Amino acid sequence: MKKSQFSVVAFLFIVQGALSGFAQTEAPIDRQAVVSRHKIVVNSIDPYGAMAVGNGEIAFNVDVTGLQSFPEYYTQTTPIGILSTWGWHSFPNPQNFTLDKFKFTVIKKFDRTFEFPSSSTSNAPPDAAYLRGNPHRLGLGRIGLEMTHADGSKVAITDLKNLNQTLDIWTGIMTSSFEVDGAPVHVTTAAHWLRDEMATRIESPLIASGHLKVRIAFGYATDKFGPDYQDWNKPDAHQTVFTAEGKTGGTFARTLDGMKYNVRTRWSPDVTIAETGKHQYLLTGTGNKIEFTGWFSPETIVDQPDSVDDLQAASSYGWKNYWMKGGIIDLSGNEDPRAAELERRLVLSQYVMMVHDGGSYPGAETGLAANSWYGKYHMEMYWFHAAHWGLWGHPEILERSLKGLKRMMPPGQKMAALEKSKGVKWSKMTDPTGEESPSGIGPALVWQQPHPIYLAELAYRATQRRETLEQFKDIVFETADYMATFVDFDPVRQKYVLGPGISSADEGRPNYAANMNPAMELGYWKWALKTAQSWRQRLGMEPEPTWQKVIDNISPPPMRNGVYVTLEVPEENTASWMATWLCGPIPGDGIDHEAIHKTLLDVTRARVTRVLPDITWGFGMEAMCAARLNEPEIAVSLLVPKYNPNANVFRPSGYSVRRAGPPPMQTPMYMPANGAWLSAAAMMAAGWDGNTGHAPGFPKNWKVRYEGLYPTP
Repeated sequence: MKKSQFSVVAFLFIVQGALSGFAQTEAPIDRQAVVSRHKIVVNSIDPYGAMAVGNGEIAFNVDVTGLQSFPEYYTQTTPIGILSTWGWHSFPNPQNFTLDKFKFTVIKKFDRTFEFPSSSTSNAPPDAAYLRGNPHRLGLGRIGLEMTHADGSKVAITDLKNLNQTLDIWTGIMTSSFEVDGAPVHVTTAAHWLRDEMATRIESPLIASGHLKVRIAFGYATDKFGPDYQDWNKPDAHQTVFTAEGKTGGTFARTLDGMKYNVRTRWSPDVTIAETGKHQYLLTGTGNKIEFTGWFSPETIVDQPDSVDDLQAASSYGWKNYWMKGGIIDLSGNEDPRAAELERRLVLSQYVMMVHDGGSYPGAETGLAANSWYGKYHMEMYWFHAAHWGLWGHPEILERSLKGLKRMMPPGQKMAALEKSKGVKWSKMTDPTGEESPSGIGPALVWQQPHPIYLAELAYRATQRRETLEQFKDIVFETADYMATFVDFDPVRQKYVLGPGISSADEGRPNYAANMNPAMELGYWKWALKTAQSWRQRLGMEPEPTWQKVIDNISPPPMRNGVYVTLEVPEENTASWMATWLCGPIPGDGIDHEAIHKTLLDVTRARVTRVLPDITWGFGMEAMCAARLNEPEIAVSLLVPKYNPNANVFRPSGYSVRRAGPPPMQTPMYMPANGAWLSAAAMMAAGWDGNTGHAPGFPKNWKVRYEGLYPTP
């Protein structure tokens, strides 16, 4: 993340009077009113109620105090701590485990083999376990309140009374108020828009009496799969060195094995610091107020941290411009109560996706909030994490992660060559290195391969600049090279085929050696290769013959009993929910519309009867299909279900879950669901190529106003 001073960042966002994709027949939408009516207000303690301030590169996940004061209460639900895009740690590797030395699984496919690093995830051998768990995203520490009663006993979270916590998503500033033993405590928390820096102001008479202090603590790393991403039981395994810089701040230098980072701090003049144990520090004030700023970086920090006021100004400036520049949907004035709920979901999704997924690499399943999959990137879900940036008028954010892809290409090129393919293969579960992680299913997934082409196309559609084509052509062309050479020509079918040696996107058929021609992937493959050819045309280049052969001769998505099914082999007879992608996110060229319509109806009927699992990103994908097929009522009901509100959980904090049911089947927060709602709603409002009328995906009796959205391809 660029570390320039706030005073010189006005260039980053320019509030435009004439927005691209602007659809307006009335006065401009009062964006502040739309956003502010969905500010988050909390008046009770909720184990799923943690929230965050951040900027896409770093997130400060906090509890009801506005800081990280009661971590034990949230450990198994929505953990509180600090995660970043750059904070990665690996345990020592004395046995020198590498992917090059890993024994790959080999599956015969026509005249060659498919080789991939397959391994059990529940009982993995040492090399697979190490390569899967390293690197892992590192918790950078905790900053919280340490409060005591008059008798010296510690205040518990249940001792907090008269709670009132408000997250003003228009400015990104959180205020948290409560009482302890009748004494008021008021905390303000914010994150810098451009720097990996947070600031807090704590006001309470408990400070002067010595019953409220600020605790700064640093833990060791863990490769534990799950929400708790810090190990507090190994104080000798890492180092913290504090160097004072006058009386109002200092730098914490952190070392964890081969990983180093710094935290430069600033606090009020009447505050002192004391080390109370290994990696444990307390700030004590003599007045009724403590102000604290912490700036996190993997590099030496030269500049002084901001004051609390300046950092709050930076937060407010950045967030206001974020809301003003991109898209907005106003659903006020509708009698249908689902309209207000859908608007809430869209506004809060815009906030949490910016905090957790707006950074310089593809998103993780649980963003910068928890470490499911060790914090590694969720590449098969990359479209759901990122497509909405292009559709909602934020190509500059979409381009951040696309640039990150360019840095991850070399290992993907090596993997492609291993398969006797050209170009670059995108790994399912990876990190900034781009290396694949061994697992039972991940390396066999292929539906993530076209995602970079789709996302680059959205960036170009939003910018219409040749510069965008030049910047991302390597990603598009090398992805297309891999896709065109990964398929095989079946002399019996006289068609190109996908498989064997793959898993379908729904991950339900583990016999990869038998799987052939998944419906969703075949349609997506063809569309992406055609899109890559259009990039060559825009750049004045001739079509690529190898790509064209596949476009002209790839197998059609399999149908049976009048519906699209998951795979051609093994034979299946029921409608595939993943097949709704064929006429949803992609335009359905060459698709039998009667069959895809029946597929949609069968799938949504199965959702009502709970035959299908309620995987939340699926609701958005299916809503896009419903919009294209002129089923607006189905589209809305998928996003805000009538039949079972608990099946599509959307918490007051703005987080969704992966699916209905108790943990571990549901994750505490699930970014692809938020992204799916945003992409679906953008399509329902702004339309799609060939149908860009006003709100074609919404019920005709709904009042829908929108600005700054782009049509879906």
